[in-house]
Amino acid sequence: MIRPILNTKNRILTRRVIWVSLAWAMVGGLDALNTYALTQSDLVDGLPNYQWQRFLILKVVMGLVSGLLFGGILIFRLRERARSKPFGLALLTNGIIVSVLNFVMVATVYHFLLKINYNNTWFFLKTILFWTLVTMLSIIFLHVNDKYGPQIFLRLLLGRYHKPSEEERIFMFVDIRSSTTIAEQLGHIRFFNLLNDFFRDVTNSIIYTKGEIYQYVGDQIVISWTMKNGTRNANCIRCFYNMLDAIEHKAEKYQYKYNLVPEFKAGLHCGEVTTGEIGFIKRDIVFSGDVLNTTARIESLCNLYKVRILISKYLLDKLQLPPNDYFTSRVGIIELKGKKQRVELYAFEDLKQRQVEGPVFST
Repeated sequence: MIRPILNTKNRILTRRVIWVSLAWAMVGGLDALNTYALTQSDLVDGLPNYQWQRFLILKVVMGLVSGLLFGGILIFRLRERARSKPFGLALLTNGIIVSVLNFVMVATVYHFLLKINYNNTWFFLKTILFWTLVTMLSIIFLHVNDKYGPQIFLRLLLGRYHKPSEEERIFMFVDIRSSTTIAEQLGHIRFFNLLNDFFRDVTNSIIYTKGEIYQYVGDQIVISWTMKNGTRNANCIRCFYNMLDAIEHKAEKYQYKYNLVPEFKAGLHCGEVTTGEIGFIKRDIVFSGDVLNTTARIESLCNLYKVRILISKYLLDKLQLPPNDYFTSRVGIIELKGKKQRVELYAFEDLKQRQVEGPVFST
């Protein structure tokens, strides 16, 4: 079975820390310019031992170091824990922690390197308010980035979805098995909590394989990739098995809370879709095309053929499959419900499953 690749996770998170540190370095330079303008005005007295060039360099370096240090704490530690907390509480808690740590560092550096004490009230308040605001904005950006997805949020900012466009994408529909029975056993509230736990626990598996969460529909999650991201190293397949590992890793928690461990199935397909923003008051990003209906039909056949994952041959032919990791079994050319065109389907098995259980279908 394919295990989550730790290096991939660390590389993605490290890249985010670097972006935060570069942004904070730039903000530090802007803060230095603002301080220089204030010290040259008649509004405040000049700071003792103040040297413009030295102050600028130090502020940029401090922004860079603070971003690496406290951005790392926020992204690698605090942000992960905040996912299970209300947005306001997570924002306030993380903001206070990072702001206090950042301010302690700034105060220490100012005192020992610049010989600037906080007897100067305006400078004291300005520094606190400025970096608290920067920290809060950084945390808000990271949380909003989580809401829309790392890649989608950037495209929204760039106006990528303002006008409809066509692109070829990969879709995977993931559905919890026997969800109706589970809902009856647990009741609505506990089943809702189960869904929340499940979606939260599989999120990293999606992010670290370059996937984008398109929709949550009841007990179903719809994941999408660009063709480049989804086919590279068979990311769309690796995502499914990483999700399996993530739930297996949390099996004791599910057994304790719900007296069961959720099992799930998936269908994959790719094709042309129209992508764009839709709506007025509550705008959303929508993918429109026959590929979504086809993928949903493919996923619905998993129970019929008693497999965990089904994929269309059209997508299978485009994947760069790692050797010795997967075994595909041809299911056949199937006429999907509501579709005139028949689709050739394959089932995926990892090598370990095949050695234990044998092939699902003969090729």
